Order: sequence, then C-alpha cells, then structure tokens
Amino acid sequence: MQIKKIIKIIGNIVMIAAVIFVIRKLLGMDIRLSNLRNGKVIVSLGICFVFQTMIIIFSCYPWMTFARVLSGRSIPFSAAMPVYTQSNLYKYIPGNVFQYVGRNQLAAEMEISHVDVACATVMDIFFCLLWTAVLSVLLLGGRIVELFRQYGKGLLIAAIVGTAVIIAVVVLSRLKFRERFRKYISRYAKAFDKEKRPMLLSGVFYYLFQNVVSAAMYFACLTLIIPNANVKDLAMLTGAFMFAWIIGFVTPGAPGGIGIRESVMIFVCGGIHPDKIVLFVLIMRIGSIGADVAAFIIGKVYASKISK
Repeated sequence: MQIKKIIKIIGNIVMIAAVIFVIRKLLGMDIRLSNLRNGKVIVSLGICFVFQTMIIIFSCYPWMTFARVLSGRSIPFSAAMPVYTQSNLYKYIPGNVFQYVGRNQLAAEMEISHVDVACATVMDIFFCLLWTAVLSVLLLGGRIVELFRQYGKGLLIAAIVGTAVIIAVVVLSRLKFRERFRKYISRYAKAFDKEKRPMLLSGVFYYLFQNVVSAAMYFACLTLIIPNANVKDLAMLTGAFMFAWIIGFVTPGAPGGIGIRESVMIFVCGGIHPDKIVLFVLIMRIGSIGADVAAFIIGKVYASKISK
C-alpha cells in the first residue's frame, strides 16, 4: 500500500509538471488569430481535435491487450484507459520517455509485474512505428527514396543505437539475472500459444486501423487548408506528415517533431504551398495538444466515476 501511495504522489508531481510544459508550449507557439478566422481552418482544427481525442482514448487498447497477454491477467479498460491518457500527457516533459515510464502505474494499481507492463509498452511502440512506416511509404510512393536520402542517415543511426541498446539489455539481463530471465522467457513463450494469438493479433493490427483513420483525417484537413492541391500531392503530404512523425519520435531533443514536419513536407512538395504547409502543421499541433488535454480530462472523469 505504501508503494502505491508513493507512486501516486510521484505521478501527480509529474502530471503537474506536464501541464506546466503544455501551457509553456502553447504560449511559445506562433499562433496568429487572423489564420483562425478562416472557416475551413476552424473546421480542420475541429476535425483534428475530435478525431485525435478519440484516437488517444482508444489507443490504450493494443497496450492493454499486450499487457493482458503477457501478464495473463484480465486488465479492464476502466483501469488501463485513465493511466494511458494521463501518461500520454507526460510526453511534453523534455525527454519523451516519461509517458512510457508513467504507464507502469498500471502495474502498481493492478498488482502485476512491472516487467510485463514495460514489455507491453515496448511492443506497443514497435507496432505503432511499424504500421506508421508502412502506410507512410505507401502514400509517399517514389518520393520515399528522396526522403531516405535526406533523412535516412538519422533513422539508420537511431535504429542501430536502439538495436544495440536492446541487445545489450538482453545480454546483461541474461548474465546477471539468469534464472529470472529464463523464467520470463518461458512465461512469455506461453503468451504466444494458439488460444491467445487472436487477442495478440488484434493488438498488432489495431495500429494499422488507427493509422488509416489518422491518414484520412490528415488528408481531409489538407484538402481544406490547401484546396488547390491535387489528390497525388495531398496523398504525398499525408505520407510525409506521418514519415516526419517517425523522424521526430526517434530524434533526441525533438519529441514533438518541432520543425521536422514542416521541413519534410516542404521537401516532399518541392517548395510548393510552404505557407499553407506551415499553417497545416500548426493547426495539427494545436489540435493534438488540445486532444491530449481533453483525453486526460476524460480519463480522470471516467476513473472518478468508476471508483464511486
């Protein structure tokens, strides 16, 4: 019980820090009210806000599913969603790691292994990146080659470093915690048994569905903000926006992809519509920040109602 209280206090402190960083980020953005007087811009902002809020709330599903499979416990949505939406807000704290550490609050609340929750988070990140990459490549078509020439080096370095870290952790864990390591390997092997595969696959393919919905949302908003662009350009810009998210995710010091999305999208369209692209990225950023806060509030209200 004492550990739960300590974790809850730490979580509240981090949450307050996250809210402060969200406010600082909003105040630091170059928001021109004149841009928000355009009806189509307001509609695109509304679309982004509503869809992103829904996406964040239901994105806890694959993580929750992986945690269920790995732990062998029936984790209810009512327990996972509030933790997920709260930890999602932690990404505004510099470092982009607090949101994933924050998810381990679920382990304390449900009294399950922290390793199970951490492994579920790793799987969640991997499949999120995988399906985002697949869809962005499909939308970008031939332009993906030029993008990899421009930004591929950074992605390659990140992939090599990430792989090296994972290998080092696995090797060290096996050497230092041989028996415990063997125990977890044996346990997790059972998570892939035939009867559990449908549940596991539902989590794996959830992000494909989510990315299709996100791509449709970006495409619709681009159509509103850049009405004179053709379908091919809009599709490529949608793919570039998703590709830039991956770069921003793996780039240290730029957790929100600040400046990266604009540069990638302008590079893709060859400098056409640069002002509109900057406006689109700004609107998406405002909408996503609002969605993060809204999802957090919904999670808190939902948790308080369930606890009564």
